[in-house]
Amino acid sequence: MKLSVLLSAAFLAIAPAAKAESAAGPPQPKPYSFVRSAQFDMPSKISGRTYRIFVHTPPMPPPPGGYPVLYVTDGNGTFPVAAGQAELEALAGGKMMVIGIGYPTDDVMQLQTVRFRDLTPSPPLKPPPGMSAKPENYGGGELFYRFITEELRPAIAATYRLDPKDQTLYGHSLGGLFTLGVLFRHPDAFRGFVASSPSIWYNDRELLKGEADFRKAVEAGRVAPRILIEVGGKEGSAPSQLPPGMSAAEVKASVESSRMVGNAIDLAARLSKVKGGTGYEVRSQVFEQEDHISTMAAGMSRALTFAEKR
Repeated sequence: MKLSVLLSAAFLAIAPAAKAESAAGPPQPKPYSFVRSAQFDMPSKISGRTYRIFVHTPPMPPPPGGYPVLYVTDGNGTFPVAAGQAELEALAGGKMMVIGIGYPTDDVMQLQTVRFRDLTPSPPLKPPPGMSAKPENYGGGELFYRFITEELRPAIAATYRLDPKDQTLYGHSLGGLFTLGVLFRHPDAFRGFVASSPSIWYNDRELLKGEADFRKAVEAGRVAPRILIEVGGKEGSAPSQLPPGMSAAEVKASVESSRMVGNAIDLAARLSKVKGGTGYEVRSQVFEQEDHISTMAAGMSRALTFAEKR
């Protein structure tokens, strides 16, 4: 039977149902939840905050050693991208479990404020334009790290089969600053570290004070982490639309002083020259056509495949 005849028969078979659905009126929207994903709120005794935790499991059973895991900060925004990409990567053999760490709110402006405290190592010397000026809103990075490793990770491991030796930490922007901070202070806490558009500029590049000790630990063979640093090529240029409350001159000065692209490339180059032991690896990627916002989505596939060593 010709294909056209088969298609016609199929159409006739579903036509009555389609007509009936049309007569019933427009479809009624319902809340959407992503496949194999869940969320729960978790209070922390260490930081004194409550976090919203997002979990996505792969479509296949865990490997003998358990699922490899990618922890993503700023989970309200990054988790949907990471979980969706992980679902696609499963078609190519990916087995990555994604854990998003966010906050129990859907207010975008509130999310921008509460993240400052968890993702920064100290209060800012000078509050950047558009960021809160309250010192108490900053400097909780170490407590946030402890929440992840001492409270969240054991709770997840009690429910899911995870590979404790194959876990990666991901962060974008200030989350990238946090990720690099954990790398320098606690390089054995995760197998891999992915810093996307890291805010290395923060507090006159305060982060880099820990680079020398990290280098010594790697050269001595005490640690051998895997590192990926990503950045957008357009992050070195002023955006076409000015941020609220900032003049063109202020934006230009901010872009030049932050050196988003230069700082990321320079750090990756220095770390790649460190003579480390077996397993030590440093990669970098510049997404030429992406800006600070779009780099997160552009680089998530690279982050997942890097974390799973594919």
